[in-house]
Amino acid sequence: MKILEKVRETIERFEMLFPGETVIVGVSGGADSVGLLYILTELKEYNLKLIVSHVNHGIRAEEGKRDAEFVEQIATKLNLPFELKNVDAIGFKKTSGLSLEEAARVLRYEFFKEVLKRYKAQKIATGHTLDDQAETIIMRFIRGSGALGLAGIPPVSEGYIVRPLIEIKKVEIKAYLQEKGIDWVEDSSNRLMDFTRNRIRHKLIPQLEKFNPRIKETVARSGDIIRAQEEFIRTEAQEQFPRVFQSTEEQELVGTIRTYKSLPEALRFALIRIAIEKVKGNLRQVSYKHILSIDRLLASEVPSGEIFLPQDVIIAKGYALFVVSKKPLLKQEFSYTIHSPGKWKFPLVEVEVEFTEISLSELPKDRFIGFFDAGLTEFPIEVRSFRPGDRFIPLGMKKFKKVKRFFIDEKVPRFLRRRIPIFTSKGEIMWIGGMRIDERFKLRGKRALEIKIIKPRW
Repeated sequence: MKILEKVRETIERFEMLFPGETVIVGVSGGADSVGLLYILTELKEYNLKLIVSHVNHGIRAEEGKRDAEFVEQIATKLNLPFELKNVDAIGFKKTSGLSLEEAARVLRYEFFKEVLKRYKAQKIATGHTLDDQAETIIMRFIRGSGALGLAGIPPVSEGYIVRPLIEIKKVEIKAYLQEKGIDWVEDSSNRLMDFTRNRIRHKLIPQLEKFNPRIKETVARSGDIIRAQEEFIRTEAQEQFPRVFQSTEEQELVGTIRTYKSLPEALRFALIRIAIEKVKGNLRQVSYKHILSIDRLLASEVPSGEIFLPQDVIIAKGYALFVVSKKPLLKQEFSYTIHSPGKWKFPLVEVEVEFTEISLSELPKDRFIGFFDAGLTEFPIEVRSFRPGDRFIPLGMKKFKKVKRFFIDEKVPRFLRRRIPIFTSKGEIMWIGGMRIDERFKLRGKRALEIKIIKPRW
């Protein structure tokens, strides 16, 4: 049958499935997903172990129950395992701030991934079609998406979510089911004009087909071209990533402005998307406008600035550096007490403190090692973050200077100022860690207190 050959070609070209794999098949009960399930059962050469999975989103009470029972009957008829989960998409929409369609999608994929782990499966298969592809690209075009959005729905996502019908039209799937005498259910919400996708499907596309009867194929093909270009750019951006982002932590990336600005615009956009995805975990609710605003800030001559994204993600610029982080991390304050010489490890600071004898001519040139006069320094020593009003006498000077002014003069980015540990003894600042010793605590004899900062965070 022609449709089977087309699906085989798609699977082979994108390396979606391999013989003997266990596949979680998302089946809603509609023609597309039912067609997908039956087509996969006909691909005997793959010898797939199929797990039928269905999510009742709690949006349509009676229809939702009907759909779940219908899909379970199909699974029973085909002698396949059936997995069902009831979720509250409407409630999740309110708490997450997502659209209803996006909230339902997130809950659906979360369940599919749960089933994937439970069965130790290799793939998740969904029934997205060429029609879905065309509708998605048109919808994103209307909303002003960038190239990544206009690339549409990828045939393979995350390496294990596959869409074998992505090059098949809905009319072909329905013809296949009708020829086989296979039923499906219709979702009444697909006819509601409240949803943008439905208006595109039932009103806009029919109008566009008057200009180009093959508009769906044309739009989908454009998406393929854009996706290929975006994949190339992303690969190039990943190669440049270590050059731009010199310092990385769990949920934070610190980059160099100069290197970033030296790259072509397309690579810069891709780098920002990759960085946000690493920190945020996804790109949901991050639009092309966000990316453009971030690039304009980083590429400008403005010395500092901040841009806030959904889920507490922040991009902050300061002089030669910029950071992609979570807002709580940048606002984090700390205060720890060192009671005696030894190695002290705190959540945000790790230091070694010991007494030693050293001559002034032997002082090593390592900014993360400080030497202080043992006779002028007393325990306990506090190591803490910067506080408004802090002041000290920088080494070589006679008058007090505000730490804030010191940071400004040294061009320390605002987002890094709370990271720099400040050491105090007897309530007075003795060292702006890694930067400047206080004149009052400088080494005057051979007996020194040595403080070494291990794994500095800036």
